[in-house]
Amino acid sequence: MAASASPSERDCCCSVCCDIFNDPVVLLCGHSFCTTCLREWWRQSHLQTCPTCNQTFPTAKKPPRNLALRNVSDALRREKNTQSANRASEKLCGLHGEKFTLYCATDQQLICLSCRDAKQHKKHNCVPIEEAVDTFRAQLKLKRLHLHTKQNTFTAHHVQCRKMADHIKLQAQQTEDTLKKEFQRLRHFLRAEEAARIEAVRKEAKFKSDAIDIRIINLTAEISSLGDKIKAIQKEMKADDIALMLNAKSTMER
Repeated sequence: MAASASPSERDCCCSVCCDIFNDPVVLLCGHSFCTTCLREWWRQSHLQTCPTCNQTFPTAKKPPRNLALRNVSDALRREKNTQSANRASEKLCGLHGEKFTLYCATDQQLICLSCRDAKQHKKHNCVPIEEAVDTFRAQLKLKRLHLHTKQNTFTAHHVQCRKMADHIKLQAQQTEDTLKKEFQRLRHFLRAEEAARIEAVRKEAKFKSDAIDIRIINLTAEISSLGDKIKAIQKEMKADDIALMLNAKSTMER
């Protein structure tokens, strides 16, 4: 900030970055700083102290924004930007109001004769604007050529990637169709195999059931026959001795 700065400029200047405040915050001691400047100051110092008076503050407390100072600083910044834009449109130096005649290669900016003689640019590499323009145009041509080459390379890679993407999609679709057909055939085979095995199980069950039914019929007949014989024997046992012995042979042969 220049020594001839207006009081409003001095009031809106951050003591850390020496520039107009950007989103200022205010500490309990009353000093204000840019949010990023204060954060970086605390990060480097590992302590939450005021850069101006070195007062220490609680680490957990976040300083509040200075809204009034922010509004004034934003207005001043807009005013200076407007002034610089007006000076630039007139091709005049913003510091001295003189025409730009030189280019400072060290700082990469246009300067006037007064700027060249000033302390800031005194030992810098300063050349006439025409010479700087020729050099810069040559650099731009090389940069444009480099960018065209890079663009062509990326375009070729882009085309190749698109082809690969299309091939991957086609391959995936073909694989999907093949899998669908294979699983369709497999499902058909499994359904047929299931039906055949179920039919075989049912036939085997019917064969065994029929055999058991016949066995049950035969056993039922045997049980009935034995019951009749038991009844006949019981009847014979109730007969008198002569009758019992007369029928002894036929009774035992039953």
